[in-house]
Amino acid sequence: ITPALRIHVLPYVPATETTIELIFKELRPTPTSRLIDLGSGDGRVVIEAAKKGFPRADGIELNIWLVLYSRWKSLVSGTNSRTTFKRADLWKYDLSPYDTIVVFGGEGMMDDISKKLKEELKADTDIISCRFPLDERLWTADKLIEDGPNPLWRYKQS
Repeated sequence: ITPALRIHVLPYVPATETTIELIFKELRPTPTSRLIDLGSGDGRVVIEAAKKGFPRADGIELNIWLVLYSRWKSLVSGTNSRTTFKRADLWKYDLSPYDTIVVFGGEGMMDDISKKLKEELKADTDIISCRFPLDERLWTADKLIEDGPNPLWRYKQS
């Protein structure tokens, strides 16, 4: 989808090392965990998830060059057997198989992503929202993690 035809257009802004550390201080993999990073960029969250013991970690991203780079980076890091990167539109992607969601959204998309998550996720799904919170009319944060200009919110689907 070309940027001019999308409702939500977000620039690629990589996660900081501190943000990555804080995400994985909060998340604990189980033998059946499935993590997805919505708008996975260069793949750093997904690759770190595999390194931290998530048996399955996926990333979806619209930018094909970032998808290809993420695949290469995963291969080089030795995590490619536990990671998948796909060019996909998150609004059309089924999130129901996942029990762990990481989202780096833009302020203007958080209401829509909040609705999608509420409709598709099963109970006890862990969600980390980076930089902007989910819609407080639908979600109550379990925890706010301060990271200077990059706060994180932790949620659990009930």
